[in-house]
Formats: sequence, C-alpha cells, structure tokens
Amino acid sequence: MKENALITILTTLIILSAISAIFAGIMLINLKKKEDLKVRLKIKKDFLYSSYRIAVKIPFLRRYMSRIKKRIEILDLSDEWTINRKTMRFTYFSLGISLTVLVILLILSQSLYFALISVFTVYILHNQIIKMLVDRLDSRLLKQFENFLENVRHHYHEHGMIDEAIYDSISECDYEMSLHAEKMYETLTDTNIDDRVDQFYDTAPNKYMKTFIAMSYLVQRFGDKFLEGKSIYLTNLNYLKQEINMELLRREKLGYLFQSLSAIAIFPIFTLNFIRKWAVSNIPELYEYYDGVYGFIATTVLFILAIAAYQLIVRLQTNAEYSSLGSKLLSRLLKIWIIRHITDAVYEKKYSKSLKYERLLNKTQARMTVREFILKQILYSVLAFLLSLLVFLNVHWIARHNILYSSPGLKLAGYNPFIDKETELKEIETDRKYINLFKNKKVTFQELAETIRLNENYGDKNQVVVTAKRILGKIEKYRSHNFKWWELVICIVLSVISHYIPYWMLLFSERILKISMEDEVKQFHTIIMMLMHIERISVEDILHWMEQFAEIFKPSIQKCLNSYEYGDRQALEQLIIDEPYPPFARIVENLISAADKITVEQAFDELRLEREYYQEKRKQDNEIMVNRKGILGKFIAFIPMGATILLYILIPFILLSIRQLISFSDEIDKLF
Repeated sequence: MKENALITILTTLIILSAISAIFAGIMLINLKKKEDLKVRLKIKKDFLYSSYRIAVKIPFLRRYMSRIKKRIEILDLSDEWTINRKTMRFTYFSLGISLTVLVILLILSQSLYFALISVFTVYILHNQIIKMLVDRLDSRLLKQFENFLENVRHHYHEHGMIDEAIYDSISECDYEMSLHAEKMYETLTDTNIDDRVDQFYDTAPNKYMKTFIAMSYLVQRFGDKFLEGKSIYLTNLNYLKQEINMELLRREKLGYLFQSLSAIAIFPIFTLNFIRKWAVSNIPELYEYYDGVYGFIATTVLFILAIAAYQLIVRLQTNAEYSSLGSKLLSRLLKIWIIRHITDAVYEKKYSKSLKYERLLNKTQARMTVREFILKQILYSVLAFLLSLLVFLNVHWIARHNILYSSPGLKLAGYNPFIDKETELKEIETDRKYINLFKNKKVTFQELAETIRLNENYGDKNQVVVTAKRILGKIEKYRSHNFKWWELVICIVLSVISHYIPYWMLLFSERILKISMEDEVKQFHTIIMMLMHIERISVEDILHWMEQFAEIFKPSIQKCLNSYEYGDRQALEQLIIDEPYPPFARIVENLISAADKITVEQAFDELRLEREYYQEKRKQDNEIMVNRKGILGKFIAFIPMGATILLYILIPFILLSIRQLISFSDEIDKLF
C-alpha cells in the first residue's frame, strides 16, 4: 500500500515538473524570439540565410533556387533577406523530402525497373511539393486581398477618397497583403501615375489586383459615378469580391478533385512485381510471359502510359502551360549551326504548316517560337526512333539470354518437387556450351549428335538424340532473334507518330483552354461593366483594358489593336473571324455598334440589367467546367490501371489458357 502511494506521489511530482518545465520553456522561447527578432533585424543573418549564401555558390542549386525565388517574388514583396530565407526553406523542404524518399526507394529497389520507377516517383513528388508550397502562398494572398477589399470599402464609405482608403487599410492587413497595399498606394499617389500603373500590371501577382488597381485608377482619373443611388466604384468592388470568392471556390474544388489523380496514374506501375509474384505462385507456367519478351514490352508500355497520364493530368490541372525550361533548352540547341540549318530547312519546306503551328502556339500561349516547336518535333522523332530501336534490341537480348541461362524446368523447380534444380542447371550449362559453339555455324543434327556423343559421357544413345534435338531447337531459336526489317519499319512508324505528339499536345492544350473561354468572357463582362459608365471611354480604350486582362484571346485582341487605326470596323470584324466563339463574338458585335451608332453604355446596357443572371450563370458554368475537368482527369488517371489489368493480368492468362487448350486438343487427337 505504501509502495503504491509512493509511486503515485512520484508520478504526480514528475508530471508537475514536466508541466512546469514546458511552461518555462515556452516563456523562454517567447523571450528568445523577441531578442532574436531584434538581432535578426540588426544583422539579418541566421541558419536559413547562411545556408542560402552557401547554396547560391553551387551552380546546380543556384539555378534551382533561382526558379523558386522568381515564383516567390511575384507573390511576396518582402525584402531580399526574407525572400532568400523563404527560398531556402522551400529548397530544404522540397529537396530534403525528395532525396529522403529517393534513397529509401532505391534501397528497397531490387531491379533496374524499380530504380527507374523510384526516380520517376520522386520527380512527381518534388513537383507536387513545389506546386503545393507556391499554391498555398497564392491562395493565402488571395484570401488576404479579399479582406483588404472589405476594409477599402469601409474606409471609402467614410471619406470617399480611394488613396486614403487604401492607406487606412494597410495597417489592418496581414503582412504579405500590407506590402502589396503599400505598393498600390505608392502607385496611385505617384506623380507619373500612368507609367506606375503599367509597371504594376507587369508585376501584379494575379489578375484581381490588376483589376482593382485599374478600377481605382479610373475612378481617380474620371471620378466616381452614381447609378440608381449607388456608387459604381463600390458596386464594382462587390463584383470583384464575388469574382475572388468564385476563384477560391473553384481552386478548392479543383484541388479536391485532382488531389489523388497523379498518385492513381502512377500507382499501377508499382504493382507489377506483386502481380507477377501472385500470378506465378498460382500458375507457375505464367513465368514465360512475365520474364520473357512479352513481360518487357508490357512493362515498357505501362511505364510510358503512366508518364503520359501524369503529364496530361498536370497540364489539365494547370491549364496546360508550357515550361520555360524546355524552351530554354530548345533555344540553346538552335544556336548550334547544323541544328539551326535543319530547322530552317523544315520551316521553309513546310511553310503553310509552320504558319498553322505559329497560330496555335500563340493561341495556347506556349512559351516557344515556331522554330523551337519544329525542333521539338524533330527531337521527339529522333528519341522515339532510338528508344524503339533500343527496345527491339533489348527484346532480342532478353530472348537470347533466356535461351542461354534459363529453361522451363528451372523456373518451375521451385513449384514442382519432382524437378531437380541441380539437374536443370547442369543441363542449361551443357546446352549453353554447344549453343555458343554452333550459334554462328551451320550444323546438322548428325554433326551435333556426334559432337555431343564424343564430348559427353552419355551411356544411352537415346539420351544423346534427345539432347541433340533440344540443343538444335535452341540454336534455331537463338538465331531467329536478330533485328529484322519489319522491326525497322515499326521504329520508323513510331518515329513518325512521335513527330506529331507535340502538335497533339498543343491541340489538347487548346481543348483545355476552350473550357476556360467562357470564364474569360465573363471576366470581360466585369471589366466592361466597370468601364461603360465613364463618359469619355472609347471602344479602343475598352479593347486595351480587355487586352491587359486577356489570356486566351490576347493574341487576337493585340492583332485587332495593331490594325485598329487603319479601320476600326474592319479590325473588329476581323477579330470575330479570328475568334468566332459566340459569347466573345457578341461582345465584339456590341463594340462595333458602339463604334458606329450608339454609346458604349447603351451597347452594353444588357450586362447591367442581367448582372444577376450572368452571376448565377457564371457560378453554374464554373461548376460545370470544374466537373468536366474532373471527369476528364479521372478518365486519364485510370487509363494506366485499366491497361495494367488488361496487359499484365488478363492477356497472360488468356494466352496461357489458349496454349493449354491447343495442347490438350493435340493430346486428344493423338489418342484417336
């Protein structure tokens, strides 16, 4: 009893001591943070910053961190020290997790195939980590901007001055947004406001901040208007808030729909080894398919499908933007004389197609020139030819290797107790000796049998005959596995098909952008509603504002503006021809009316009257667009899984069943 009481008292004392220690630790940490903050602000140096200074001296890390830093600088206007620390934190997090996972997977890998899968998986994981970190920054800034708009609205109600409303809202913002708010205030109060607004457009982290600064600039320049007793500026702030809310909901739902699709796309390639073990343990004869030529081809096809599915999902989720890294590599290759000469020759020979490619590249906002695109097609063709050639050569190598070092009996020895593994290995060694001896010579059955009889100690003549037949059959199979003319034809066909893959990717990008076309048109409606009540606004001004915020229609609007001074109606009519999408064409038709007969406000009066309808339709269209992307993404993600079931489970079982059925039929025929 006393012992129990003593244990209880000691336990209580330990718990109280631990709680006191934790509390004291928290207090010390808080005090240390305050002191650390003063020290950091003074000397601006700590572990992350010191690591950054060291890392930038390493060429590979310098380029890697430069790409991360550029993405952070767009969203975060902090000082250089803070951005460098944040860049280093991202680098530690992304590379640390990726390298740790890679080492673990490589240690667990038992073959070259799984080593390749490990590298591919870590590449995907790394991209997802970077995307997650940057998207989190972007979404947090957008939420802070939404609160900022609410504060601006409140302060504008008090004194009706935009610059003062922004200034009063700075202290109420979170840290990241306060930096952008300060920049907005400096832009709107600058003496050279037009140039500062243009500079802000170039560096704005998102289109919503560009819209806000555009609204504020217009009201400062032309004054606020009142429609039906309501301030147009405050009404437009409400519209902008609604746009941001819809965007946040769209991102949240899109992220939810796509959160596991990349993993689903690559998961099947991890199951191949487990499927093989399960299948062979139940039906040992299946080893011939999994360990032979068929298994290698099936594995290659499934690996390619997984890579393609992952890339398509990423492009679907991110509106199919092109990577600037690939464009830099292509531009460097074009500086090589012979490559540039070949690319120019192709461009001139297929000039009409090149113009078609150029239009498509501009339409999809691809970050490459038409010559870079042609070079990309050439590279795809060459790589496809070399890879398919390598696959065929490897297929023949696998077949020959299995003939020399394996046999059905050896594979089945672990499952059949009546097969002696040592005997099988000795038989394979004997066969290999004679195959290597006669693989490049003409040999008859009698010559082979005589050689075996002289060199082997076979007392039974039938054993010599059986061995000679078996070895002769293996020699014939060995010789049959060489590169054939029709395999070269297949390599050429695959090369031609691969030549069109970049073009098909562009078409895929165009299809995804078409899904977003209506969304962009609705944004044009919002911009026009902000501009239409300004007395001196012109059609050309509206086109300029639309061009500032356009993505999909940007090239066509730029073309229209370039030719506008030579004929406004002709330029607008050409814009309809270039972009026949009905909702966009309707906007251009209204602009034509405003240029010829009526005012801009009258031309777009229906937008104001049907604002609520458009808003509800916008929500519905966003939901339909997200669901459509989700359905397409799910379909693509499950293609590798379906292909795995077909190629790695069903077909081997079906082929083995057919072969056994034929063998059984032959046995029945012999009996009768």
